[in-house]
Amino acid sequence: MKATYKAMSRRTLILGLAVAALLLTLGLRSWNLALSQVERSVVAGIEARTGLKVTALRRAEIAILPLPRISLSDVTFVDPQGVLSGKAARLRARTRLLSLIGGQLDFDRIDLVVPELDIAVAETGGSHADWQNRVFDYLARLENQSRLVLTSGSVMLRSGGAIQTTLRDVNLLVEERTAEAPIAIAGSFTWRGEPTKIDVLWPVSGERARAAFSVGSRLVSLRFNGTRSTAQNVTNGQVAFSAKSLSDTLAWLGPRPRIASLVRQVELTAQAQITQGSISLDTVVAMADGNQLEGALKLDGTMPSWALSGTLAGAEFDLGRLLRQAEPPAAGEGNTPLEFDGWTTNDIDLRLSLDSARIGSARFGDLAAQLLIRKGRFEASLLRASAYGGSARARILATPVTAGADVKLQLGLEKVNLTQAADDLPEIARLSGTATGQLAFEGVGGSVEQVVSSLTGRANLTIRQGEFRGIAFPDLLRKAEKPPTSARDWRQGKSSFESLQLSALANLGVLYLTETQLAGSGYNVVLNGTVDLGRRWLDLNGALNSTTTSARVPFELRGPFFGAAFTPAIDAALRTPGPAIPLLR
Repeated sequence: MKATYKAMSRRTLILGLAVAALLLTLGLRSWNLALSQVERSVVAGIEARTGLKVTALRRAEIAILPLPRISLSDVTFVDPQGVLSGKAARLRARTRLLSLIGGQLDFDRIDLVVPELDIAVAETGGSHADWQNRVFDYLARLENQSRLVLTSGSVMLRSGGAIQTTLRDVNLLVEERTAEAPIAIAGSFTWRGEPTKIDVLWPVSGERARAAFSVGSRLVSLRFNGTRSTAQNVTNGQVAFSAKSLSDTLAWLGPRPRIASLVRQVELTAQAQITQGSISLDTVVAMADGNQLEGALKLDGTMPSWALSGTLAGAEFDLGRLLRQAEPPAAGEGNTPLEFDGWTTNDIDLRLSLDSARIGSARFGDLAAQLLIRKGRFEASLLRASAYGGSARARILATPVTAGADVKLQLGLEKVNLTQAADDLPEIARLSGTATGQLAFEGVGGSVEQVVSSLTGRANLTIRQGEFRGIAFPDLLRKAEKPPTSARDWRQGKSSFESLQLSALANLGVLYLTETQLAGSGYNVVLNGTVDLGRRWLDLNGALNSTTTSARVPFELRGPFFGAAFTPAIDAALRTPGPAIPLLR
């Protein structure tokens, strides 16, 4: 009896091993089937889990072990609602073992290998937000979505039948989800030559549901963490943004706006509220090229058609760096294009308040400025600024004309102490006093040089209770009246004056001096002539007159700005040898 039992157990074991071996052999083998032989339930199951209708395939392969799986080769598919279509070299679907045992096909993972996807938006669309919304809407309407894996694929984004852009090297994982679960996507792709990583958690239902996303590339890092109300379509949370080159980043996202050249490196954190078509940023803390600014910003529209507005404040800022970075490259000899259209691509309304600022080597305090850009209008204003015991204001306004741009320049100074300013501006170190003046010019052209050569307008300047160093006008008068040995060297002295009045009219880039005189104790100076703004050249004549005698000394002032030579015309018998001296340097 015992021997019989052992023999039966041995036969059972051998039979079981044989069956297992057979199943293993069958499971490890791929079975090639014609399309007509593939169970309709297999394709239907894939369609239910992806929302894509399989329209064609070359062959199907089924393997049972180690896990049940189905592979479709050269498969073509389409979204019945027209959002997505494409093809893949292979579609692999991994079935759930328990459901298969129960006689049903269900898939927990579907891989698209080397897929080529085509995502369409409306003909009036084409923005980044439109493409994103189309993908999320497609995923959100799936009732039971398997884990989707895209490997070595490409995605074409199409608007109005034309391809707008293409994502390459797409490797993405879309997590399995039910109808009400959030969409979770992670992976990488290459866009416009830049490898980019993304990680997205986006709710499709619920109030104050968690939302998070991050985008990272060599050019930009963007992170968001917060909540979303799907009913109100409002998202709130903390956002962090950084770019090593703002200009390069915006050029990557869309057309490069010329205004982006004002700032290079940007880091920003803020509390964000994202609604349909706008982003409001509160409690903004931004670092722009190392200078900290705080305030609020609002971004309306989507890339690339965005509009920016807001108010920022800071303790200090180097505005001169902005101006240097804004200088356009010269297109050729004497031709620096204005690039008006590039400056007015996007609407901007920014107000800036600073405790202190620098423009070049000049220092200002309590500064308020505004940058206002609309299509066809560029305006930058220094609304107010304290400057060396006085105040300053300035404005530049440019509008398009046939010849390029119509540019208006305005500048105002009120009681500026030139002695204090000379510490930062050595070009005016020879001059002291309290200056008040206005300037209003207008020019037209397609380049900086053309605008300068066409400037018209007027300027006036008054300096009171000042001193001019380097020329002693009283000693020069005495030299003209007496022998050289009886007078001090007028080149080494200084001249105190009660007032300096300068008035000028500009025409075609040339300043014509009118009613210009300097009055001091016992003397006055009358000056006339021209100042060529394009060449930066002085060509002036004047006369030094004594108010107590009949002495008079004509003179010339010729040469470049801050280097013009002062040459008095003294009678040859009274002259001492020596070159003409520069009036300013």
